[in-house]
Amino acid sequence: MMIKKIFLLLLSLCSLPAFAQLTVENDTTGSSLLNDPIELSEVIVRSRKKNMQSKGLGNIRINTQLLKVSPSFLGEKDIIKTLQFLPGVSAGMEGSSQLNIRGGTGDQTLYLLDDVPVYNQNHTFGLFSIFNSDVIDNADLYKGGIPAQYGDKLSGVVSVSLKDGDYKKHHTSVSLGLLAATIASDGYLVKDKLSYNIAGRRSFTDLLYNGLMRLSGEDNYSTAMFSFYDINAKLSWKLNAKNNLSWQMYNGCDDLYGSNKMKNYSGEKFSEKVGYGWKTFMTALRYYSQLKPNLLFSGNIYYTNLDNFNYYRSHLKTPDEKQKTENGKSSLLKETGGKITLEHKTSDSNTLFYGIEGAYQKYTPDYVFKKNNSRTISYHTDYIELAKFAGYANNEFRYKQWFFHTGIRFSLYDNMKNKMFVVEPRIKANYYPGGKNKFMLAFDRMYQPVNTINEMNYNVQTDFWLPYQEKKLPESSQLSAGWKYYATSELSLSVEAYYKTMKNLLLIRDLENYLDFHTAFETGKGTAFGVEFMAEYTKGDFTAWASYTLSKSRRTFGANTFPFKYDAPHSLSVFGNYSFNKSAKKTHSVSMNVQYKTGYPYYIPSVSYPSAGLPTSSLGYAEIKDVFSVEYIPDRPNTRLRNYFRIDLNYTLEKKCKRGTSAWQFSLLNAANRNNPYAVYKKEGKYKAFVLIPFLPSVSFKRTF
Repeated sequence: MMIKKIFLLLLSLCSLPAFAQLTVENDTTGSSLLNDPIELSEVIVRSRKKNMQSKGLGNIRINTQLLKVSPSFLGEKDIIKTLQFLPGVSAGMEGSSQLNIRGGTGDQTLYLLDDVPVYNQNHTFGLFSIFNSDVIDNADLYKGGIPAQYGDKLSGVVSVSLKDGDYKKHHTSVSLGLLAATIASDGYLVKDKLSYNIAGRRSFTDLLYNGLMRLSGEDNYSTAMFSFYDINAKLSWKLNAKNNLSWQMYNGCDDLYGSNKMKNYSGEKFSEKVGYGWKTFMTALRYYSQLKPNLLFSGNIYYTNLDNFNYYRSHLKTPDEKQKTENGKSSLLKETGGKITLEHKTSDSNTLFYGIEGAYQKYTPDYVFKKNNSRTISYHTDYIELAKFAGYANNEFRYKQWFFHTGIRFSLYDNMKNKMFVVEPRIKANYYPGGKNKFMLAFDRMYQPVNTINEMNYNVQTDFWLPYQEKKLPESSQLSAGWKYYATSELSLSVEAYYKTMKNLLLIRDLENYLDFHTAFETGKGTAFGVEFMAEYTKGDFTAWASYTLSKSRRTFGANTFPFKYDAPHSLSVFGNYSFNKSAKKTHSVSMNVQYKTGYPYYIPSVSYPSAGLPTSSLGYAEIKDVFSVEYIPDRPNTRLRNYFRIDLNYTLEKKCKRGTSAWQFSLLNAANRNNPYAVYKKEGKYKAFVLIPFLPSVSFKRTF
């Protein structure tokens, strides 16, 4: 009966006079109104789109549908945490939101949010990332075979895409976890033309604590707390069938602080607050156009900045006066840039991508200020500037069972002292000998004009950026090969091997001397190689994957060669999700993450020296035994942490309501209660581990309208 109705509909369309004498000479869009439409019963199309898709050698796309069922950290969903379970990717220390790709550091990974560079992707010092799952669509991870349009970093790319708002309906959701609350909304401003997508997230533990203190009437109390917020917004405008314009904005702040409040009998009130953190802001305007049926244009202009800050504030209120003071220091990075890309399909078997991009960066390593009531005095060091320009071309060519990607990137960097011109070739070849096998080979060369300074630091997840000051840029060359076997429609197996060399790596030992005199640093080299195995299985309501990486990574500075600080020779990850008892109104699902890896190399104090005290003290140098000792930290790893093991469990109940849905999620982080060290310190002659994530229950609730 359904086929008969569709046939009658097509027959009526073909008999319309408006289409009887239609002449098409170029790309044309037309529409016609049916006078007597035929009503069809509802047609349901079910998609078998996977939550994780392989897009070739070293490239994986994660769909955010996977985040609905994966374990959360204190109620927060994080796509970066999901990417950390993939082969060849290291999270760094426990709880971090870094992605260290194939022996690289976190600052060697390029992060993009709708094609805008992100220079700090962490919230709460690495516990989760700034990418809000309510507004993002998917994320692409490139470990090898990196297209020529991506540059400026040595190890890999994470490109996160924001969702457009719904052009036909309005949606609103409210989420509540143990750390933060989120409100998100999307819909149309002009139906079928202009849509919006906006979300705001704010920690509430600090608000709750401070509110309780005020309600209690307590005048004297101290607290140590963190707070954060972020706002994402996007407007999408369909100018016509061939042209689209969009604007996006991100604004976020993190603050770790301690505060004291006091009140004495005379009515004087005194409060003080000391803290540090960072602010991130970015905005961009993007235009997309179909210039011809075979030619697509996309371009954007953007502005992004990062402010790392620390401060001390005090407020004294007496019956007669008020006095506010604040001392602070910031490290500022501001960047303005743009990019143009053309996609030109020259034939059925050949597509050419080419374009240009440029940016100007301005750094203020030390901005110092002091405020006294309304008066402000500020001082800053000299600005450091970096201008960069790049042109790139990438050609995709298909010949019989071969698929070639050949690319080249030309980059010019200018730090106003010396210019650097580099050439980055990129080659990738795929071979499909049959329906079940795919073989891949790739070569990438990449350069990096900026660095962070915290190379020797494991635990503080802040990013303090500086452009190159040396005569050579950090450089990496990677050769990778892979094979993928599609055993069945549900099961695929893959193996990838890589060998990477790195030159001109920078290790800053003293920032002040490096900035003022260009001393207290070393340049070195590194190697990383490994083999990555992965199995993916999806059938019905069950999804699972398992990955194993066998790798080795080394650094050489001077005459010393030692393991890279995130070198884990063995790394195993397993994920599984199963939905059950599904009905028209309820869906139950359970999931599990398991991760095991070799313990990281680590720097621990091996020698203690007694402090000589101060000659101005009353004892001078007399009683050295009573003065604290100084621990000597070696300049390279001298031990390994214990092997890492963690199991996370999750249960999700999603229920349809009269309007929208509700979802409860219950998670157990570190269900095996493994004491995985976040840091190691020495106390009373013994080494002790600081554990960041113990056995930790978590619950979150989300209501969608």
